[in-house]
Amino acid sequence: MLIVLVFVCAIVWPGMSQDECELILVQASDEFNAGHLSAIPAMLQRCIDKNENSEWRQRAFLLLTETYLLLEDPIAAEQSYLNVLWANPEFVTDESRDPIDLVYLSRKFTATPIFSFHGEAGPNVSIVRVINDVQIGGEAYTKEKYSLRPGWQVSVGTDFNYNDYLSASIGITYQQTSFKHTTTGIFGAEKDIVEFIDHQHWASVPFAVKYSQASGKLRRYGYAGYAFNFLLGDNADVDISNRDDKESSETGEALEYTSFDKPISNINMKQNRAETNGALFLGGGLKYKYRLDYLYVDLRYSFGIKNLVAIEKRFDSVVDGLPFPYVDDDFRLDNLAVSIGYIHPLYKPRKLKKARTKSLLRKIEKEDHAAN
Repeated sequence: MLIVLVFVCAIVWPGMSQDECELILVQASDEFNAGHLSAIPAMLQRCIDKNENSEWRQRAFLLLTETYLLLEDPIAAEQSYLNVLWANPEFVTDESRDPIDLVYLSRKFTATPIFSFHGEAGPNVSIVRVINDVQIGGEAYTKEKYSLRPGWQVSVGTDFNYNDYLSASIGITYQQTSFKHTTTGIFGAEKDIVEFIDHQHWASVPFAVKYSQASGKLRRYGYAGYAFNFLLGDNADVDISNRDDKESSETGEALEYTSFDKPISNINMKQNRAETNGALFLGGGLKYKYRLDYLYVDLRYSFGIKNLVAIEKRFDSVVDGLPFPYVDDDFRLDNLAVSIGYIHPLYKPRKLKKARTKSLLRKIEKEDHAAN
């Protein structure tokens, strides 16, 4: 029975405490409206010490801030407003709603996070940009085609926020990319086919400058930057089909048969690749505000800068001690990536070294001139 009573009290007591604090806040507001200012801090203090509800604390400290402004206690007013921002780092005063002295005071403070951490993951496709087409035999009917294949990436990083709009970002990304290269007619017959599927594994360090909207539930952003890319591994699968035609002695018609058809898996191509590379990238997306954090969708296009092929090792690929019939073109590798991510800002309410009050002062002066 005692355990049940303790359990019920544990559930009910916080609600009773919040209701009591709400009643005290209403009474303090009535005292403020009646002009009885000196009693308000003592009325609220007991609940401030024990009530952790952020919405209640925001309203209570706003009332204290206005009280101290009228009592001409600027130090206490500043401390109270700082506590407003600790309760709600994204609180913004409104000139049409709040007293002008409160708006003026608010321009001396900011809660913009100095650092924000983010993580993201999603799919990608790689686009091959051929620099130099290299062929083995050079037959007139040889045809080549590059095809898209899916990859994926996962990334973590941090943003240094210069202000509400501009930030600099650094991160680390693990990325798996892939492409398919199909060559037709490589052995002298139009139906001879070599399918080469390449898989790369990268570690990247991207740097970017970002511009973001500073308000609203949905916020757009865009950025540009450079990434240092390090090739961790490169494995390829090759499917070779050598199809010859044999003429029938009875009908004179050509009968097709396969003289050689062999898949080769997991060929190490890293030795044929430039292991360090770089990319310029552009991107943007949409952030959705979730409490004090953000969910976002990101779209990024990266432009590969260097030739991915190590030219001096172009013909070094060997399988079972023998070279196989595939040679890389010289190419750059672009990438289009879509990611879904989460941002956690580290808010830090603080007083600005240089207050943002000039525009507000000019507006007050204009209103005073208009009134006179």
